[in-house]
Amino acid sequence: MNKLKSALEKENASLILSDISPDVHSISKIESSACKIACPAGVKVKAYIGLIVAAKFKEALDLIKEDNPLPGICGRVCTHPCESECNRTNVDEPVGICALKRFVADWELKRKIRRDKPIKITKKQKIAIIGSGPAGLTCANDLVRRGYPVTVFERLSKPGGMLNWGIPSFRLPRDIIETEINAIKDLGVTIKTKTEVGKDITFTELKKKGFKAFFLAVGAYEGLKLRIPGEEDFKGFIDCIEFLKRVNGGNRKKPGKKVIVIGGGNSAIDSARTALRLGCNEVNIVYRRSRKEMPANNAEIDAAEEEGIKISYLASPVRILGNKGKVTGMECIKMKLGKPDESGRRRPEPIKGTEFTIKADTIIPAISQRPDLSFLPKSHKFKITRWNTFEVDPDTLATNISGFFAGGDGVTGPNTVIDAMAQGHTAADSIDAYLQTGKIKKPKSRKDAYREWSFKMELEGEKSIKRTPLPHLPIKSRIRTFEEVDLCFSEDQAIEEAKRCLRCGPCGECQECAPECRGKLVVLHATEEGPKGVVEMQDIILKGPSDPDKLPWDERTNKVVLAWKDEKKKKYTLSLQMEPITCFVVKDRCRGCGECKRVCQYDAISLESTEDGILFAEIDETLCKGCSTCTAVCKTGAIEARHYSHKYVKNLVEDCLTKG
Repeated sequence: MNKLKSALEKENASLILSDISPDVHSISKIESSACKIACPAGVKVKAYIGLIVAAKFKEALDLIKEDNPLPGICGRVCTHPCESECNRTNVDEPVGICALKRFVADWELKRKIRRDKPIKITKKQKIAIIGSGPAGLTCANDLVRRGYPVTVFERLSKPGGMLNWGIPSFRLPRDIIETEINAIKDLGVTIKTKTEVGKDITFTELKKKGFKAFFLAVGAYEGLKLRIPGEEDFKGFIDCIEFLKRVNGGNRKKPGKKVIVIGGGNSAIDSARTALRLGCNEVNIVYRRSRKEMPANNAEIDAAEEEGIKISYLASPVRILGNKGKVTGMECIKMKLGKPDESGRRRPEPIKGTEFTIKADTIIPAISQRPDLSFLPKSHKFKITRWNTFEVDPDTLATNISGFFAGGDGVTGPNTVIDAMAQGHTAADSIDAYLQTGKIKKPKSRKDAYREWSFKMELEGEKSIKRTPLPHLPIKSRIRTFEEVDLCFSEDQAIEEAKRCLRCGPCGECQECAPECRGKLVVLHATEEGPKGVVEMQDIILKGPSDPDKLPWDERTNKVVLAWKDEKKKKYTLSLQMEPITCFVVKDRCRGCGECKRVCQYDAISLESTEDGILFAEIDETLCKGCSTCTAVCKTGAIEARHYSHKYVKNLVEDCLTKG
């Protein structure tokens, strides 16, 4: 069944198309936008932004979910490397890509749309995924969509991994996590919580139950030690992950009056902001490098400082202070930045004689974590690195044990959500190849091969447009509540922000042309011919040719003749005129910049002028090939393409049938 037929059925139209158009294959492109290349999961950023501009919010979300099954989650907590590469940065500020992703996810959520129907299981090989964080969920989503029976095993009481237990609800509401995980479960993925593999069920028992492949997607929950005097001597010392798990599990008791958080990552910022909301009087963050080197999201650092959290940059703990078995403070020393270390950041070095003390009754270290691999049997043969992570093939994520793959924080150590999802994709590709061929080969990259543009971005003279600010709760009302701080764009705000996109490169990447193109670059227009009277849509069966690569097209008349019978067995025919797909200019929007003329490889576009000397583009439809390159680069949306959607075809037939 082709995509057009599926689309029509989704519209509840009882119009049955029988091989009128061939199955659609992916479009191969030789170039891609920098934002897509920067995304570890290869999400088609420019494409969904273009669909938002056209107010096609559902279509934008559909496109995102091809590569990202957790758009509402990523729209809130992603580190958005795509924005760092946005060419708009060279004009003013990057496009709010992350906020736009969240917008379309929330747009659907508000409408309570449930559209993820179970996938038909077509393969027999059962797959077990250990861990329900973003890597495990993404892998499960990909594999169930390929027809595999997938079971996810989670040792904690709720699925989601660090999404649920490590990120506070004021950044990531729990209903968002639940909704997006339920969407994956709706596809047919089974998730078993409170089930620890290695304790409640062994790998040997899973193999006996028919599981043929395993993806080890365990998180990094075990906090690293500071290794300074007093660390284990006093009460009031709690690791950040244990602290966040406790609070996210429902324990809202404040840890103390004065709190020090050690570290500069997102977990450190989350811990500090959480402590503030629990009623702590004073919260300090101690970080050994400068603000520039701080790995946490800039927006989260700004939010923490706005809420009154003090951050001591270029400072490092020396020893924990205490009295009568309880923490009373921490001695620190000021630092300076020396030469870069293995991470590429400048190494912090202590400055002698600069010791100082910060008073506190609770200290929360958030310096890093490592995976807890105690679930593995003592006699296991897995290769483990010195960081207590799985050693894997970096291209396939295969471990040294046949049938076992590993990814996420269990391989990389603490990492971002989007990077974990990218590993979930890779694992799914590798597991599929392993089960189908018995061999593991390097999978094709989910990103398009990047090369320099055939033309440079012309940014000179580009008008500066202020980035649309994301609305948020007022500071005074949010620091004592766990309600979500950052709010969502309105439809108008989302469209305006999406319009800031420069549409880098020739292709819009939206693939909307794929299900519509007949291979002849044509559209269908009803002729004057057609049945008399009114025939309801549910009475129609459109019959096509036996060869799906061809249309029922009469070359002599340049028409498509569709035939059907109504419920009374009465025959009808409908003739549709075939006309080339071309692009056309909406002159009121055209500013005569000439960008379309420059990129047209068919010389189909010229610049004309009015009597007042105002330039506008003109398209010669005899030369235009309908490639829509000009549409992609037009910054004002003045050029549109005469391609059609399934709604167009449906309305076309209905209109023709209702003509008397």
